[in-house]
Amino acid sequence: MLLRSCPARHTPARFRRFPTATLCLVAVLGVLSPVAAQTVGTVTARPAESQASFEEAKLLYDGGQYAAAERAFDRFLDEYPRDARAPEALFFQAESALATDDDRGAAALFGRFERQYPSHPYASRARLALGRYYYARGDDDRAEVALAAAADAPGPADDRAEAAYLLGLVHRRQDRPDAALAAFERASVDDTPSAPLALYAAGSVYVDRSDWTRAADAFGALAQRYPRSAEDTRAGLALAEALIRSGRLADGAREAERRRGSLTGEEAARGALLAGETWLRLGDDRADAALADVPSDSRYARRAALARGRVASARGDFGAALTLYQIARAGVSDRAEDDAVAHEAAYYEGIAAKALGQLGYAEDRWTEASTRRPGGAYVEASLLELGLLRYERRQYDAAARAFDRLLTDHPRGPYAGEAARMLGEAYAASGQTDRAREAFRRAEALGTATAETRAEVAFQDAYARFVAGQYAEAVPALLAVADGDPSGPRAGEALFWAGESAFQAREYARAETILRDLLRRYPDHPRSDAARYVIAWTFYQRGQTANAADAFERFLSAYTRSGELVPYYADALLRLGDLYTVLGRYEDARLVFGRVAAATPDRQGGDYALFQTAQVLGREGRTDDALRTYDRLLVEYPESERYAQALLAQGALYSARGQDSLAVAAYERILRERPQRAAAALLGVGDVLMNQERYPLAEAAYRRVFERYPSSPLTVDAFSGLADALDAQGRGGEIDQAYAEVDRALRGGDERGRLRFARARLALTSGQDSLAISLLEQVLSAAPSADLEQDALLAIGGAYAATGRPADAALALRRLLTRYPDGPLADEGSLRLAEALLAGGDAEGARVAASALRQRGAADPEQVADAYALEALALQDLGRADDATRLLRELVSRYPTTAAARAALSDRPDLAQPLPAPDSEGDNAP
Repeated sequence: MLLRSCPARHTPARFRRFPTATLCLVAVLGVLSPVAAQTVGTVTARPAESQASFEEAKLLYDGGQYAAAERAFDRFLDEYPRDARAPEALFFQAESALATDDDRGAAALFGRFERQYPSHPYASRARLALGRYYYARGDDDRAEVALAAAADAPGPADDRAEAAYLLGLVHRRQDRPDAALAAFERASVDDTPSAPLALYAAGSVYVDRSDWTRAADAFGALAQRYPRSAEDTRAGLALAEALIRSGRLADGAREAERRRGSLTGEEAARGALLAGETWLRLGDDRADAALADVPSDSRYARRAALARGRVASARGDFGAALTLYQIARAGVSDRAEDDAVAHEAAYYEGIAAKALGQLGYAEDRWTEASTRRPGGAYVEASLLELGLLRYERRQYDAAARAFDRLLTDHPRGPYAGEAARMLGEAYAASGQTDRAREAFRRAEALGTATAETRAEVAFQDAYARFVAGQYAEAVPALLAVADGDPSGPRAGEALFWAGESAFQAREYARAETILRDLLRRYPDHPRSDAARYVIAWTFYQRGQTANAADAFERFLSAYTRSGELVPYYADALLRLGDLYTVLGRYEDARLVFGRVAAATPDRQGGDYALFQTAQVLGREGRTDDALRTYDRLLVEYPESERYAQALLAQGALYSARGQDSLAVAAYERILRERPQRAAAALLGVGDVLMNQERYPLAEAAYRRVFERYPSSPLTVDAFSGLADALDAQGRGGEIDQAYAEVDRALRGGDERGRLRFARARLALTSGQDSLAISLLEQVLSAAPSADLEQDALLAIGGAYAATGRPADAALALRRLLTRYPDGPLADEGSLRLAEALLAGGDAEGARVAASALRQRGAADPEQVADAYALEALALQDLGRADDATRLLRELVSRYPTTAAARAALSDRPDLAQPLPAPDSEGDNAP
């Protein structure tokens, strides 16, 4: 039956059996006790008939004929409703209903039982029964409700504890460990049969979470409170392992020793090994005795031999140690790769052999340890020992090979500094002075050359933080090196890496300041070209397009090709070309892209330059030239990652010209030659079909994207296309259903946030502002990526403003500007913030926001012009009409072709007249 496997049951039966004699005793007690008599009724006037009727029903129940038993108990209750056996009859009727899967009927009967007989001995069992049933069926949602009610209801402590324990198991099955632990703790408070079960279960949850301290507490409480329980026996060495893993080595070793006497077979061997290895870590003499108890035929025998070898080595008995290490390595010598035990044993065997003077044998063991388990824990140590041994044996070239391999494979490992120093010694001993000098420089960089290299060590420490990605910590550490000894050999280097660290931390303004300081203090430093390059990138990352273009131009004009420090000349050309494209300087962009292929000997970046050239030609309306350039890319760079992009771009151009067959051919070529980009090709096909107004086919193409490629980043774009296709067919009402389908197809992460953002944009365009706000709030609450968060903050700011919530809009936009002051949406965010503040009546705040954008400038002249106009409106609201007029005249003078300037002139033609200069620069000056 279903409940036979229920872990909360303390007997194996599906339902506990109640002999007739016991039931008669209950009936007699019901007669004798006034309280019980009030609860369960009175003896019927026809005791013989009622007893026969009850026993007939009970026999059916005991025989497993539950449907018949349920009907029999129901007849009994109809005929003898006040009989002393009525509670038992009602209870067994409910259990019979459960056994026939009549959940609803059973629940009603158990509820009736609880109402009619709340103080009956079976009351708590009635509350538990339904919860047990649901648990055994795996119906966790219903089990949770039933068991929570049973755990909270009054009744015997055993029943409440059992309900809490079962509830914990439900939560664990639901992958809700915190809720499970709370339930297990509740079940273990009182000394009930469920308490040891709950303690064991809690310990297991903590083990799953690697919370060894709390696991030790749980298993420790189990061992202390229920030392002879089945659960404590089942726990075995769990307490010892938890204690050891939580750092309580001595306690863990003692617990393993205590347990060993009650264990048998392999578990006893594991206990001996666990105790012995832990005593070994503590340097305790009891290690050898414990390890000796591991049988030689145990699967733990090799590990025990390894540990005993280390014990022998520690006491100086290297001969015994060598034998034990050989036992640990036995059985794997014929395999291509050692396991972890053989790998460690080979290393320690080499140590013992060297101590015994068996140098050739030691070299063989360290060679094995360094080659037969790639990535093993003792590879680096073995290489160092191997190199040292060869050096001592005056095999300098062989020693250098070992040290060099260690440095090459593990440049940041714990032995790298010593290896670099000894590599220099080996090269020097063999007369290779140039190599020796380079090796010593490496040792100096690693802080192992001399005791006088403190500044060098400080630089390496600070630089290591940069390498580790700890950019915020690297900046002050590197600046401290530069400022601590401005004339030192590492001062300029430290300044450069401080600026690079600030750049990587997205502190672009700070990076610019630090690197300009480097160029001012050390204009001829080898990193000067790199510094100019990074400065240009700070503008690029801040979206300051014109400034970035100027900076890349300065970098390229000053570039000295100084060594390998800046291998990014071609990249700078590419970035400058991109910037010219954004600025609309298309001819300059094409000229710059044309210089890329010759800038590097291997034509690095040439495919990107061709692709971008084609893009520029497309923007200029030179479609045929663009198509020919894409064809050139496909021929000259068939392995380029831009290959599929070029085909996609060709498809888009053909589609725009109405050459749909050629567009589809380009997309089909992607499906054949670059199947990994199939999602993009299908998306393109959908767009062609949309342009042809073949909406059902377009719908099918978009659906195939998210059905076949749910993990593709284009899934969200497919949803947008699908929404357009549905809307075009007059089926806009199905967009939410499509949204749900795509949502199910996605695997989570940022893509789900992008989907919600796309749906929000659709909602905004259709006037569903409340829905859009709700979706955007979901996006922002799910820790989105930086790009998505910026988009969502700007969009929700606009939505708040559109719904008459300027204060909320201002909060969202301030958050955007605070978190991403140099982000690509910062200028637009500043404009929207000024508008929101103005709408909310904060004219001074609006003036400050617009003025800040106007004074720092923006990549888009239209945005600068909008800032002028908003600041003028704010000044007008503040009663400063003259200042507003002066600002508007400056707008039409500086940005005459912008929409804001044209609108201002349309409203006020007088703005075309020059404004006299103000007499002073007092408070009225804008």
